[in-house]
Amino acid sequence: MRHPQTRALHTYWQARRNGGATPNRADIEPQDIAQLLGYVFILWRADPQHHIFRLAGTHLCDLYQREFREQNFLSLWHGHDRTHVQAVLEASITGTSPASLIARARSMDMRELPVEIAFFPLRGPSGEIDRTLGLFQPLDSTDPFRGRPVVRTALREVHPPAQSGSIVPGLLDTGTPWPKRVANDA
Repeated sequence: MRHPQTRALHTYWQARRNGGATPNRADIEPQDIAQLLGYVFILWRADPQHHIFRLAGTHLCDLYQREFREQNFLSLWHGHDRTHVQAVLEASITGTSPASLIARARSMDMRELPVEIAFFPLRGPSGEIDRTLGLFQPLDSTDPFRGRPVVRTALREVHPPAQSGSIVPGLLDTGTPWPKRVANDA
């Protein structure tokens, strides 16, 4: 995890685990992470293909100039990028370990913004690990994007969960490799 804000959220997530595999959603207090809230999001895993925004910070919504609540996080991604992002989300939840991505957000006039996106699994109200606390952290200034919404998000790097073992059954079984770096511009 590159950005200090991402590392700060990771430290907070670790502290909230209280010795368990993952914190409960109810253990995450917005006032504790107030300085991060603009780019924080929470996803609910309805099924492997649907990780639904339950909460999306105002800066994230402003960057895309849209509201995300009740929309599928995976809709931000296309083609192979979507497949890799879905695999990382699933691996994070099933492995109860954080994961991150480096992506490039692009405007219609081809302005680009590198971002770090981190995923931290959470236990939902049912006791099942079906939530993800996330951070969409810009790595450069967002000033060039004022009035220009992000229209494309392209994956650059994948940092899967640290735990090895059962990383999304089926994906690795088919021989699809976990890329350290993805050079997909499509």
